[in-house]
Amino acid sequence: MAWTHPFEDGNGRAVRLQTHCALLPISAGLWSANRGLARNRDQYYAMLAGADAPRQGDLDGRGNLSERQLWAWCKWFAELCEDQVNFMSAMMDLHTLRDRIAAYVVVKGRAEGIKEYREECILALQTVATSGAVSRGDFVRMTGLGERTGRAALSRFLKDGLLRPAGDAQHHRSYVGIGFPISSLNVLFPNLYPEAATAAID
Repeated sequence: MAWTHPFEDGNGRAVRLQTHCALLPISAGLWSANRGLARNRDQYYAMLAGADAPRQGDLDGRGNLSERQLWAWCKWFAELCEDQVNFMSAMMDLHTLRDRIAAYVVVKGRAEGIKEYREECILALQTVATSGAVSRGDFVRMTGLGERTGRAALSRFLKDGLLRPAGDAQHHRSYVGIGFPISSLNVLFPNLYPEAATAAID
């Protein structure tokens, strides 16, 4: 598609979208080559230009374009994808994710004076993040807080997007799963993308 150049403008964006969609069956949306391309923009354009370079001698493939440079692009892109898989594997490591959840609750609670972000809620949030959705009642019980205080914390987490409704259609409103609001990414997933590192926690 890049070589065909079907559009007057936006070919790069269209190719990156197409590539992202083509990789979805193996990435499941957990990692994206686009993050790697954005972080290596100059090299990305240089490698792409090389793959579009003319054939370099009789031993450089049989077409009009350089087969050697095409293989160099393929190797570079495969390594870039592997780098993104490794990055997200580290981000999703359960032990470090639990630590980041704890840090987020403490930082947001203390820095902004939000009383619902209590340390008693950390274990319940970690459990939902690592083990899956639980009923609202179980979440409140896991905090060890009184019913009213626990329900207030649950409501606040749902409002902020740190928890979200989960479960099947029958139990959709009675179960909660972990959520990752944009404002939390600078702590929960540092360096996920450039804007996350500077996002304000609101």
